[in-house]
Amino acid sequence: MLTNDLYLALWQTIYMVFISSFLSINLGLSVGVILYVTRPGQMLAHPTFNKGLGAIVNITRSVPYIILMISIIPLTRILVGSSIGTNAAIVPLTLAAIPFFARVAETAICEVDPGLIEAAQSMGATPWQIICKVLIPEALPGLISGATLTIISLISYSAMAGAVGGGGLGDLAIRYGYQRFDIMVMLETVVILVVLVQLVQMLGDYSAKYRSLKGFAWLSGLLWLACFASIVMSFMATPKQDTLRVGIMSGTQEQIMQVAKQVAAKDYNLNLQLVTFDDYILPNTALNSGSIDANIFQTIPYLNAQIAERGYQISWIGKTFVYPMGLFSKKYTSLSALPFGAIVAIPNDPSNEGRALLLLQSAGLIKVDPKVGLLGTPENVTSNPRNLQFKALDVASIPRALPDVDLAAITNDYVAPAGLSLTQALFKEGPDAPYGNIIVVRTADKANPLFQKLILAMHSPQVVQATEQAYPNGAAIPAWTNS
Repeated sequence: MLTNDLYLALWQTIYMVFISSFLSINLGLSVGVILYVTRPGQMLAHPTFNKGLGAIVNITRSVPYIILMISIIPLTRILVGSSIGTNAAIVPLTLAAIPFFARVAETAICEVDPGLIEAAQSMGATPWQIICKVLIPEALPGLISGATLTIISLISYSAMAGAVGGGGLGDLAIRYGYQRFDIMVMLETVVILVVLVQLVQMLGDYSAKYRSLKGFAWLSGLLWLACFASIVMSFMATPKQDTLRVGIMSGTQEQIMQVAKQVAAKDYNLNLQLVTFDDYILPNTALNSGSIDANIFQTIPYLNAQIAERGYQISWIGKTFVYPMGLFSKKYTSLSALPFGAIVAIPNDPSNEGRALLLLQSAGLIKVDPKVGLLGTPENVTSNPRNLQFKALDVASIPRALPDVDLAAITNDYVAPAGLSLTQALFKEGPDAPYGNIIVVRTADKANPLFQKLILAMHSPQVVQATEQAYPNGAAIPAWTNS
């Protein structure tokens, strides 16, 4: 299973990087040429236009890639019809690389001997002829080296594609190596990425040395054929069953949802297309926009906060499991042994941060302002007699930081993968905690009968058994039995 995932992730990375490289290098070259020829003293000098275009390029280059990816979701949806998936990841990859290569191209062209340009002008060459016959050919080695650097940068950027369900090797490494603590998968993906980068660098060095684009041309032709075949196959592979696209978080939940997928197909003739996310915000954004049909990752308090903050038209239709959060320590065997000023690691996402603080309150360590409800922050702590020092970390990072802190609030998704057991918790939530996971759909689609099939699949004995195996010792409790 994982071997197939590795092959798929490799192709997704090649697909994303190739298309985004092709687009960004061609468009970036155009922008770079324009930046050069509109400089003061050049053949098409236009200082005002040059400064304006340069400012746009610099601003775009200054935006961190992950922020760019999130901020252009509406544009991505317009261009490719969806804000999630491999095709959706190509849009921010391309937009991030265009200004980068534009500056690289401008710098390479600046190295062209001005005497060659003057000679071409004296012979009556037009600006277009000078660009095509002088500037680009003479700057070719620098352009090829810059293109090689751009492609390698895009391979690195593609690791973040999991944030929009884009897949790829980086996403596989995060989902298995980081989220599930599977070091072998992490090593395998790193080795493959190193090989990819080395191959690209070797081809780029060879092409720059011999001023030849034949290698890139042949490779591009083969990859375009492969991309076309992939697109055709995806259109031909239309499922015969009714289909729901379900957003889930990467990690252990993927294993459970694979069981739910099998049950749905066998017992209810329902095909579940699982879309994994590495971010807690995007699954609701994707659902509200119609990019997916349902998601299963959040609790009712988190959903209510998202609806109030963002105005989403989404609702929950069923419960799945309660995964109790626990307080763990590698240094102390009881909460009473915690020293004054102890460092406490808590999740940094809004729902789990407030949840951790309420758990600490239930343990008698702090008091939280009741006005903030379930979404408190350390600023809302009204009583802290032991002067606990809160460190907000990514949920998957907290188990790794356990040896470096005095106490850690760990969600159950990461207890077993980190080699822990809920029985080791110094304090944990009870079955009546208001944090059962739920199935969420668009409010307008609540009456869709396919969702009842989804609920039945999630409540099936097979899914219950798979969940209890993944979360033993009472670490997962069916929430619908307490409804």
